[in-house]
Amino acid sequence: MNLDKLDRIFNVFSFFDDFRWQNKENYNLINFFRTDLDDDTKILTHWLCYITDRQMDFEIIWDVGGYVFSEIVQEIKQIKKVSLIKPVIENSFVRKDNEGKYYFLGKTDANERILNNYSGFINQNKVQFKSRFLPSDYLCILSTFVILENFNYSLSEYISYVYLKNKNKNDIIRRLLFSLYLLTYFDIGKPKSDDISNYEYNLSKAIQRKELVLKLLNDEITFDEHLKIFKKKIMFKQKRAWCSLRDFIKSYEFHPYFKNAMMQYIKDEDIQALKTEECLGQFVLPGDVWNNNSVFGKCILGKTPYENSKKSLNIILDNYYVKNKPKIGYPEQFDVTFDFVPRMCKKNNCDICPIKNINSNNNIEKICVNNKDKYCTVALCSCNYKSNCIGREKCKLFCDVK
Repeated sequence: MNLDKLDRIFNVFSFFDDFRWQNKENYNLINFFRTDLDDDTKILTHWLCYITDRQMDFEIIWDVGGYVFSEIVQEIKQIKKVSLIKPVIENSFVRKDNEGKYYFLGKTDANERILNNYSGFINQNKVQFKSRFLPSDYLCILSTFVILENFNYSLSEYISYVYLKNKNKNDIIRRLLFSLYLLTYFDIGKPKSDDISNYEYNLSKAIQRKELVLKLLNDEITFDEHLKIFKKKIMFKQKRAWCSLRDFIKSYEFHPYFKNAMMQYIKDEDIQALKTEECLGQFVLPGDVWNNNSVFGKCILGKTPYENSKKSLNIILDNYYVKNKPKIGYPEQFDVTFDFVPRMCKKNNCDICPIKNINSNNNIEKICVNNKDKYCTVALCSCNYKSNCIGREKCKLFCDVK
């Protein structure tokens, strides 16, 4: 069976991932309600946005949700009161419509981006946001703030606290991810809309949950025991947490915010250590409908030891990476399938696909202009990524990686 094929496929997605992060046009930017927010407020807003990132247009989450959440974070940090998201009370960010459904409502007038693009999300000139799974999202957000109360409502202080306890471990990224899972997603359950109304009960439960989480964080043996359980299965189902942590490390927009916020607690060398190949290889591919697309899966796994595997792609790639350590690339880079699969696999563009070119020559060279003054046309056609060509002499697709 062909192991070399998977090595070369890792290289292909490393190529696309490089282009993805070279230009801010290629990924999501948050519509903050103010331009002068501190860096920790920005990364905490980013974290809250990802909590709500399920089965909704990502533009709505980052433009509308980001606008409201950035104001919530800013005010809670200033006043230091979680009760600002207590439903319905005066001055709360959580409101109730005439049908008894809850939503988040900002206090600042809508900005130009909202006015021009999201008129349906304006309520008396204020910005209204309701995520698709608001009951559980609300409890995730409430629980997050309750824990962060012990860390001055600072996400960077929380992450730094965990980092300093685990910095010498060889699985630091997965330990950080586990800690972020404990912060927000652990033991939330599947609440219904009516459950939001019982704030005192929800707050009491969040406080009990906080006590358990803090105990875990401060007991190395117990932490490691629960981490071992987490790594087996739960870790591969934490798409939102992985995406957010990934952005903190790799995004040209969010990494500077993350770095500046973290530098209050740890050193620059610590930040750089999180960007090493060893650490990047610990990131899990965030599983979604695109990288689990059947056509894509059959294409990349055909004639490999994983051809008939029933496991999800992120588990397969993680297993392969750990056992074989490809020369170039790591599993998380396959997240570009979000952009790749709709443009290539769904449209049957096999004739210009760099994956198909691995085993049998196709026409991919016909769409390569090899001109450093122009966009890379392969990345543009395959993923709509807009960054300049680097020349074939340095290009991962056209250099021999065997």
